[in-house]
Amino acid sequence: MKLYICFLISLFAALSACKFAPEPSSFSELKPTAADNAPYVIGVGDRLELKFFFVPEMNEIVQVRPDGKISVMFIHDVKAEGKTTEELRQILKKELVGHVRQPDLVVSVNSFGSQQVYIGGEVLKPGAVQLNGRTSLMRVLSQAGWVTPQGSTQKIVLLRRDKNNKEKVYHIDSDKIVSGEDTGQDIIVQAGDVIMVPPLSAVEVDRWVERNIRQALPFGMGATYSYTNYYNGAATSR
Repeated sequence: MKLYICFLISLFAALSACKFAPEPSSFSELKPTAADNAPYVIGVGDRLELKFFFVPEMNEIVQVRPDGKISVMFIHDVKAEGKTTEELRQILKKELVGHVRQPDLVVSVNSFGSQQVYIGGEVLKPGAVQLNGRTSLMRVLSQAGWVTPQGSTQKIVLLRRDKNNKEKVYHIDSDKIVSGEDTGQDIIVQAGDVIMVPPLSAVEVDRWVERNIRQALPFGMGATYSYTNYYNGAATSR
């Protein structure tokens, strides 16, 4: 329950920051770029495997803490967040000189704890969805148990932060993806994306906000007005 409330708080913060511009952002912004093929950057929650060639007793699996650091024998805290595995390997190798005779090692990602998207609203299993490699929107919906009979499949909303850390809104019609009319909307999601499936009717929107937002969050509901109005406009068709 605590995890679900934390999810709602972060979700509501993201939704409030968007200010719900009535016009969706362009899908061309979601097309793959050269940055998509860049080396993976370590994030908080990732589990890293350290394997030493000549001192196997130092082999271990460590998790990146909320402060972005890991603890390693002899050198204690090392910043891992924001670095590639090769960058971290070089740092560890340099820091271990003087402590280990041959500090040759390999750093690999054992599990991608930082790679999650969040899905809420009218889906069977709302919450965090773990990403394992390139994952499409439809796959995330499937992992969430798909849209409930009360949900709008034509007005799914994707919230994503751009390179300037500004929240942007994208409207997605999953019916067009399923029918093959516009498969380009089945975009590759990114860690930190928030996906919302609104109810079908304006009446249900109010009930959904009351059930999932107002009763769960410990602060004032003034910002919910724009949220409700946005979905009252969105939930006009399935």
